[in-house]
Amino acid sequence: MHKIILTTLNARYTHCSFGLRYIYANMNELQEVTGICEFVKSDSINEITEKILSDKPLIVGIGVYIWNASETSKLVKLLKIVSPETIVILGGPEVSHLPLRIDFDSADYIIQGESDLEFYKLVKSILDGTEQSERIIRADISNLVEIKLPYEYYTDEDIKNRVIYVEASRGCPFTCEFCLSSIDKLVRKFNTEILLKEFDKLWE
Repeated sequence: MHKIILTTLNARYTHCSFGLRYIYANMNELQEVTGICEFVKSDSINEITEKILSDKPLIVGIGVYIWNASETSKLVKLLKIVSPETIVILGGPEVSHLPLRIDFDSADYIIQGESDLEFYKLVKSILDGTEQSERIIRADISNLVEIKLPYEYYTDEDIKNRVIYVEASRGCPFTCEFCLSSIDKLVRKFNTEILLKEFDKLWE
């Protein structure tokens, strides 16, 4: 049974959620009570809600992107109607910049920015009863040295049948006006030696 469910609505089945695996990799001692549950945005919202709540989780974290924002809004509303005591935390690019273009008022918390480390901190404080009163939390830019990498959490099934995402850096040197990545103009690179060892795990 999982106290914490990490979920998102992928654009299609062949996509894996890179973000959820990063969050999971950095859950520390809470990893053993945390589960990943991925869906496709075309799935029934009622069935998604039923599946998520079947474990009676205390906390549900949802990754929100441009392709699933509308469906996620409906999902959050239904989750809070069926199980109002379940705490819903949103993160991802689509909720990281104000004003929000979709109604996410039903969510308990929204993490804006990189959630790799911030999600664990928030969940830990909720479970300890020391959570802050602020609903919208602005995450600091993560120190890439401190982040645990997610590559060991791709399954054999993922590697065989789905698109596997990797990253060697974060940020973008360009300033295209239509792209959220242009907001953070600092390009940060992961340690190459560590990264190649992780990629080797995938290759094997």
